[in-house]
Amino acid sequence: MTEQADLFTGVRRMFWGFFFLLLDFNLNLNSTVTIPLLPDVLGWFFLFRGIDALSPARPSLELLNPFCIVLGVCSLTQFLPALEELSPGWLSLLLAMVNLYTYFQLLTDLAALAEETLEDGNMGKKLRTCRTLLVVIQTALYLQDLFLRFPALAVPLIAVSFCVFFVLLFQLWGFSRDLEQL
Repeated sequence: MTEQADLFTGVRRMFWGFFFLLLDFNLNLNSTVTIPLLPDVLGWFFLFRGIDALSPARPSLELLNPFCIVLGVCSLTQFLPALEELSPGWLSLLLAMVNLYTYFQLLTDLAALAEETLEDGNMGKKLRTCRTLLVVIQTALYLQDLFLRFPALAVPLIAVSFCVFFVLLFQLWGFSRDLEQL
């Protein structure tokens, strides 16, 4: 494949990765067994594969592969919610920090890649804006869950987080489409 085709494939995989991480449809059986219809592990797999395709253009992306593997394996607790309750609190906090760092670094590299490959710098700015909003809102959600336990705050944060994820998906799709036309 050519370098442009690799970039297109990598960004399209990033889109599908974030798509699977955003949408969470589950079948619950007695609250002990959950069957995810769109499991998060698929999202982390697509992000891992996207990183492989984009790492020749952005070598710093390769550093995120172990994080995607760890987060993908840990997302398997989605199938058995009782396991998640048994895990210690420090592990959840550590995974939250790894998740935030992965989003931040991944979207930073994608924004830099957009600025390098596309003529106008708008896509890079839009991706950096999505990155910043996503990380700030996710951090606020983690802090709200850890310290505040104020449900009235969680609802608007979740709604805004969903909107930012949706805009991010739209931007990634546009980025891949722009790469396809090059």
